[in-house]
Amino acid sequence: MTSKTHKVYSVSFALIVGMVMYKNNITVVNYYLSLLILLLISKQGALFPDVDHIWKNVKEKTTVNWIINKLIHITGGKHRSWQTHSIDIWAIFGFITRFLPNYLYNKGVIDIVNKEVLSLVLIGFISGWGSHLFSDMLTPEGVRLVCWNNFKLKFVPRAVGRLKFNTGGSWEEFNYKTMRIINIIIGVISILLPFIPNITILITPNM
Repeated sequence: MTSKTHKVYSVSFALIVGMVMYKNNITVVNYYLSLLILLLISKQGALFPDVDHIWKNVKEKTTVNWIINKLIHITGGKHRSWQTHSIDIWAIFGFITRFLPNYLYNKGVIDIVNKEVLSLVLIGFISGWGSHLFSDMLTPEGVRLVCWNNFKLKFVPRAVGRLKFNTGGSWEEFNYKTMRIINIIIGVISILLPFIPNITILITPNM
């Protein structure tokens, strides 16, 4: 998938994560403010995995991305490399995201406000990264399940009849347009969520 499609997927992921966090009291930050933070950071997380392109094809040419890009290529990485396109690597960073803010807070390194903000930033980034991996699984190339094995997870074949599931074609355009519609629907739900108590059933069935 291209960057514009990764971005629209990141919006859905960020909104869903924000609603789950709200309904499970995961953050004390104002719900709508946390949604805004998640949306902004999630888009950056969604673009992060493609830092493994050759440098001239990297969209966000920042110093940090340059360093990451060089590290990836020094370790033998290329586009859709194990460093950024493996489920296990993403899960490891997700685990760190869950516990790092609390660890730093308990050690007295950061205060409660910084802990909450850092948590939102990290969760938003991991959410966007996850949306990137999911949308890449909707292409024939897929993503690695584990970094040390070439086995890849993918939901579509290369083609069915004349329909090709390649990046940049009609399949991606369908994904992009569909996700824009889905984002509007989820966006409306996310805005109304605090005023619709019964929607709790849809997100946290055990409550």
